[in-house]
Amino acid sequence: MGEEILGPIGFIAVEWPGGHVTGEGFRLLLDVVERGIIRVLDIAFVAKSADGAARRIPPADVRHGGDVDLTIWDGASSGLLDQSDIDQVVAAVAPDSLAGIVVYENVWAVPMWSALERSTARLVGTGPIQADDLIAALDATEPP
Repeated sequence: MGEEILGPIGFIAVEWPGGHVTGEGFRLLLDVVERGIIRVLDIAFVAKSADGAARRIPPADVRHGGDVDLTIWDGASSGLLDQSDIDQVVAAVAPDSLAGIVVYENVWAVPMWSALERSTARLVGTGPIQADDLIAALDATEPP
């Protein structure tokens, strides 16, 4: 094939009402990056003012109570996260809030997918399952 094998790509968008950021999540994000579980492809922060106006802010300007230096993600941009994605997230968050968007690659899957490529197996599908769907399915299996 000759092309780089990538793991599944996903994203998360987080809202911090009132812009109150504890920083605990940043430490956990850094942990999974350092352990080679994921790779951050894009990271963006957007502040939405009380009047609804939004502006991107650099990671260094995110005030938080954690001990992670967010400047490690300065310039993290693969081009996957575009303005329309940011606009969708901004529309979903409340005024006077901060939003963070992370696009990531699940690099844990690369060795498995590489093995599949070397064999006669063929990956025919992949995709996310929404948490609400999983919870509903699990609830349906519980006895009444």
